[in-house]
Amino acid sequence: MIFSWQMILMIVLSSIFLAWFLYKPIRVNLSDEDSNIRINRQRQNELASDMSLGLIEESYYQEAEDEIIGTLASELKSIESKNLEIKPLIWSFITALFIAILSLSLYSQLAPKAIPSSLNKSIEPLSISDSIETLKDYLIENPEDFQTWKMLGMAQVAIDNVDESIETFERAYLINPTDIDLLLQYASAIAASQEGQFDGKSKALIEEAFILDPQSIQVLYFSGIVAAHEGNLNGAVEFWQKVLYLMPEDHPDRSIIEEALDTVLNLEVK
Repeated sequence: MIFSWQMILMIVLSSIFLAWFLYKPIRVNLSDEDSNIRINRQRQNELASDMSLGLIEESYYQEAEDEIIGTLASELKSIESKNLEIKPLIWSFITALFIAILSLSLYSQLAPKAIPSSLNKSIEPLSISDSIETLKDYLIENPEDFQTWKMLGMAQVAIDNVDESIETFERAYLINPTDIDLLLQYASAIAASQEGQFDGKSKALIEEAFILDPQSIQVLYFSGIVAAHEGNLNGAVEFWQKVLYLMPEDHPDRSIIEEALDTVLNLEVK
């Protein structure tokens, strides 16, 4: 495993900062204890001075001195204990080692792992035929799955299996007859089986879609096709002009509608 210099620098800086953070309060605490010792020693000197000047009795001096000596001994013992227990250098080293181990462990867990080339070669996308069989197997256990029936019908159209796609779309239609995309896909499959003629069941499906959403660009386009096949050129022009009005200028299918509209207008002129 190769680690970049940025990561090593991060570990070093983090260790130094944390070690300093731990060491600083220790030094402050020790300096406070030293201050207490100096105060007790100053009290002891003042007490001796008062005794020499005759300001206090010997019995009081002895009692006060014993108290000061006891307090001073206690302070010295506390400092000695802390000096033995607190070892900033050792704790700094342990802290740095802990940060390094933790950083390396996290890096090994989060670093992206390369997928073996043999595995990449073994995973290939399913063909449309295989996908169709997979969808069929799924529908055996889930016969009411509308979206899967629709996907199956579209896949069958893609391999020119129009007759089976019509049966599949019919199954989907029985489950959800108000899905506009299904209605148009179903109508197109029927028209393909009728040499491109949108009449009978195909026409009825488009009319159902128009009732559900008369502002749909796709529905208006197919409605124009039905009108054109019936010889209603004015109706086709009206539908397609409305499509162009609703369609964004950068829509990829705009040129198709414009071409169809030009064809119908030229037929009207003739």
